[in-house]
Amino acid sequence: MSALSLVLILCLAACGSPEGEENGKTPPDPSDSGTLSGAPPAELSADALSGTYWTAVQHESYDDLYDRTNVSRMPTDKWWADLFLYEDGTTQFREVLGDTFNLYLTDGIWSLGANNTLHLTDAGGNADYNLSGRFEDGRLILETAYGDTFYLEKTERPAPGGELCPANLAGTWRMTGLEENGRLSDARENGVASILLFSSLWSDLDGGRYTLQADYYFASSLDTEEPEYRQASDLLLKPLDQPLMDGIPNEVWSAQLLEESTGLELSFTLTDPDTLYLQEHSRRNGSQVVRTAVYEREYSFFPESLQLALYEEPSDSLIFYWTNPPEEVRTPLEAMAVTKLEENGRDKLLLVGRCYETQIQFCTGEGIWDEDGILLDWETDETLYDGTIGMDEPLWFSLTIPEGMPNLCLHMKRSWDDCWYLWPITDAGGYLVNGWTFLSS
Repeated sequence: MSALSLVLILCLAACGSPEGEENGKTPPDPSDSGTLSGAPPAELSADALSGTYWTAVQHESYDDLYDRTNVSRMPTDKWWADLFLYEDGTTQFREVLGDTFNLYLTDGIWSLGANNTLHLTDAGGNADYNLSGRFEDGRLILETAYGDTFYLEKTERPAPGGELCPANLAGTWRMTGLEENGRLSDARENGVASILLFSSLWSDLDGGRYTLQADYYFASSLDTEEPEYRQASDLLLKPLDQPLMDGIPNEVWSAQLLEESTGLELSFTLTDPDTLYLQEHSRRNGSQVVRTAVYEREYSFFPESLQLALYEEPSDSLIFYWTNPPEEVRTPLEAMAVTKLEENGRDKLLLVGRCYETQIQFCTGEGIWDEDGILLDWETDETLYDGTIGMDEPLWFSLTIPEGMPNLCLHMKRSWDDCWYLWPITDAGGYLVNGWTFLSS
């Protein structure tokens, strides 16, 4: 019996493994229970998760059409996802395609439940952003409300600024301050204003991915009779793996916008989700001057009172028209150029395009009216302006609006229209252009 027992023990030692060890893997150290190294035998602790960072290495989704589960390796050069579990109990999960968020849990809260389950909830109460996960073999398996599954692995947390990325730039940014020689001052008090608009664009030329493009508006000498305006449209963003400058919170990345036709180059970065720093380099009196502008995020391009006015207009309006809007409307849009229809005009006219791109002309001349005072046609002497206005695009014009009989008329039409709609420029109220299209002042 003793010999048989000895042989059995030797066989077990040669062929088997101690409890918890499989395929030659080293079992977890019992003293490491409650950490993230492998599948822990005990419950994880919130302390072990606090301050950790996770990167997606695999994605699974079910394809209804072919009745199969698609498995994709991550990250790729176009697609990645990661998760921050911050020490204060807040969280951020982001799935990024190119420079666009596919899924973004912001202002989230994380908590650890029983059986090593992780709960990520949207602080704003939007359940579509909630995620749930579990820890298995050192990985976090995270499931979304849409049935997607991400497999994430713990890795080193990025340096400050890594919790932001170029996708965070999408939206409207308005200049609030200027920093020169270490001194920050109010932008408007310096007679300048600027707006940056970032939007995502799908680019087949860039290997099939979303890229960011920007429209840039800048005005100076606003405290004089002759402001100066600059505008650049459809500028493509170039991410850079370097900080904008020393001493700011973002130590990881910056970006550039370049307009090839003019050589305009803007360098910028985010210091937090709602603050953007932009630098312009120029020469003054023979020496290099660097001006740093501070921009704050705006949640709408239009000021609130203009949003309300647009909302109250009929849905089939052709053009929105506002004569001499109040300062609360003018000031947020003063970075945009003003087209002079006449010298020394006393009035400002704001046009906003509605549902489709519309061709517009301002023409001097004389109206042809019927006996009931209805405008039948317009005899044009001179066309002062000819262009287009896009959907939700604001345009400023300067002129003196006459009382009574008009000598200037706004012509407008869509690409499929055969004739122009006419809008005489007077101090009168709104017009009914036809049975379904309204303009109002």
